[in-house]
Amino acid sequence: MILSCQNISKEFVEDTILSNVSFHIEDYEKAAVVGINGAGKTTLLRIIVGELTPDSGQVVLSKGKTLGYLAQNAGLQSKNSIYDELLLVKSNLTLLEEQIQETELAMKDAGEAALAALMEKYSLLTHKYESGGGYTYKSELIGVLKGLGFSEADFSKSIETLSGGQKTRVALGKLLLLSPDLIILDEPTNHLDMQSITWLETYLLNYRGAVLIVSHDRFFLDRIAGKIIELDQSRATVFAGNYSDYAKKKEQLRLAAWNAYLNQQREMKHQEEVIEKLRSFNREKSIKRAESREKCWIKWKCWKSPWKYGLTCICP
Repeated sequence: MILSCQNISKEFVEDTILSNVSFHIEDYEKAAVVGINGAGKTTLLRIIVGELTPDSGQVVLSKGKTLGYLAQNAGLQSKNSIYDELLLVKSNLTLLEEQIQETELAMKDAGEAALAALMEKYSLLTHKYESGGGYTYKSELIGVLKGLGFSEADFSKSIETLSGGQKTRVALGKLLLLSPDLIILDEPTNHLDMQSITWLETYLLNYRGAVLIVSHDRFFLDRIAGKIIELDQSRATVFAGNYSDYAKKKEQLRLAAWNAYLNQQREMKHQEEVIEKLRSFNREKSIKRAESREKCWIKWKCWKSPWKYGLTCICP
């Protein structure tokens, strides 16, 4: 398990947004948070990444694990070019390149005694560079930029000149190159065309880490998510499977709730008819039986009401 949310609750003024929300994300799992607008999806993500503090409950990230977060309309404030901004993510490798070059130059003029030490240093640096992806990071960087819809002509454009949507795409590219153990994305497809969405689907499916997504794009979620966390009326319910599996199960629950409601209405009508008939006898014994039955029925119908499925309780 990489992430555990335990009984998360959050209120704003008098509105309960989240109430005892609990779920967990396993290593390498791809999951999605769904719900209507205002259900608390973004609030939940901000609590997970530490931007908001829950009123109660806790978020536990496994020791030694990292996470990265892409907010909606994530703006970047930078004077760098698009390419140089993403290159910052690989600064450890560019630093190693400089050290390797400096060592190579020093080896040319070194004496025999110093040369042995420089050769050992050079061997360590090149091994570290290779194991860190030094021979592939530039092609990876270019692949991410092109996958997100940037052409090579765009690479030299300054971040300052980009639109809000383009800046969000650059932020997404940086996050993907960082490769945290858990990627958290809030509406990542908002500023992507169909080709870029398809590329992102493939990238996330093959990603060697866990992914948690908020998105209204059900087709996108169908391709990626293997677990659905639904936020409804401030509470969370976890469904196994993709979005289509969730929608099918949700419809079954709605149908069960509706049938329970109809059965209850039929039983209510029957009980009311019995109570009315007892009252019609106009005898003390019959009236007491009617009153007793009515009190019992009110308690019963409240207990049996299908409010827990999202229907309104019918009790007076």
